Amino acid sequence: MQTRRPQPRTDLVPPESPLYQLTSFNNMRDDAFGRRPRPPIHFNVDNLNVLCEKQRMPGLESFVKYAKWNTSCESLQTWSGSPNLHVSIGSGSGQKSTPFSITSERFCSVCADLGFSQSFLRKVVAKVPMFEYRFDFPASASTSTPPSLEIAMSTFENDSFFCLLRYDLKERTSKVLIFLKAMDHLRKKPLLANDLVAWLKSNQALLQRHPLMVLNVILQFIQHEAYQYVRWLRELNNLESRLGVTRDGDSLKLGGYAKVDHDFTLLNADLAGLAKKLADTELSASTILEHAKAVQRLVKICEEYEEINTPGQSQSAGRLVSEQNEEIQSTIIRAELYLRNMKMAQDVLQSLSAVLYNRINKQDTDSMKTIAVVTLVFLPATFVSAIFSTGIFNFHVSEPSDQPRVISKYGWVYLLACLLSTTLTLVSWVCWYRWGRVWLEKLKFSRINSDDWKISSKSTEARQDLCTARVHSEKQAMMD
Repeated sequence: MQTRRPQPRTDLVPPESPLYQLTSFNNMRDDAFGRRPRPPIHFNVDNLNVLCEKQRMPGLESFVKYAKWNTSCESLQTWSGSPNLHVSIGSGSGQKSTPFSITSERFCSVCADLGFSQSFLRKVVAKVPMFEYRFDFPASASTSTPPSLEIAMSTFENDSFFCLLRYDLKERTSKVLIFLKAMDHLRKKPLLANDLVAWLKSNQALLQRHPLMVLNVILQFIQHEAYQYVRWLRELNNLESRLGVTRDGDSLKLGGYAKVDHDFTLLNADLAGLAKKLADTELSASTILEHAKAVQRLVKICEEYEEINTPGQSQSAGRLVSEQNEEIQSTIIRAELYLRNMKMAQDVLQSLSAVLYNRINKQDTDSMKTIAVVTLVFLPATFVSAIFSTGIFNFHVSEPSDQPRVISKYGWVYLLACLLSTTLTLVSWVCWYRWGRVWLEKLKFSRINSDDWKISSKSTEARQDLCTARVHSEKQAMMD
């Protein structure tokens, strides 16, 4: 008889822990005959560390579940422009094609080191553009100043990034964790961490004065790398040159743009692709705009709290408020101008789409004209043959009945009738096409102008009668 080993207790371990999964796997029973060998169980110390980290950082379960992570933990690039600012930079966007450069365990550990609260981490969502923030207000009612501000900011359309920030209002220190998506379907060059570090160094003086402005510096960096005015202008000019409906075709050819393309299927696909790119770019720019407006509001709130806590530095705080507001306002203006440029590009693209449809309709119209001309050539002969085939005409009456002819000797009559009718039909069509339509348009315009003149003359007469009546009523009132 087979002996059974005692089963370990699983009710003492949380179900979401890796240890519970290992124990449950160990408790799986063999089949009915007990012949299935038990797989070896390997307890990994890292799994126990994950359990500890998740117990320390609740609220990240949903984000860790839906985001994609790297299997091998890469090191984060760090930058510290001053003792009050520390930035950790990674790569990736959490998508399947571009996972975060670190493991989920490493991410939980970094969030624990930064000191994010559980209620704030529950707001963080993966794979969506967002802007979430939370002031950590104290439980006691003795003070109304929150000790810290937590912010989560991300874009997900293109030029995507994911940023977490914790700002200490008392110490005026900022700790930032940011991930940059290196490439997407719109980028021509990768978005690297070294580029962001160089951008932060160029704004180091501003960040030393106020570390919270690192959010606006990040937004400015995304704008600098993403806004491509010349690219959209070149693509629109290229499509305009391929459609061949512009008067600047020679200058476009000299500029190196494509020649006229007659493949309407390819042109339609390129137009749809460019429309999708413009829509994604506009959505990304509008997201950056909303982020900048939210950052501007939070900066004002933080400056008010700091001014309350340090009344002796009110003048310095006022200077900082003005400086920060102007910096963020420049980011907002830059985003609005880029959105207007995107609106112009979309309007031009709609015009080019209408031009493409007109070219397709013109091609169909030309085909129908060809069919109509062929019908005009052969329809008179068909009409004449239909008349001659009736019993009205009998071209074989003079022929001997024992020697009938295959072709009647009056065949020239049919040929002459076909030639005359075809010529008359074609000449009539040409005259109508060249002069008849113009005459009809002039006749319509003359009738419209005459009707307008009659209406205007009647309205003038009505005005004169109204004025006369008013003058007569005023004279009568004066006499009374």
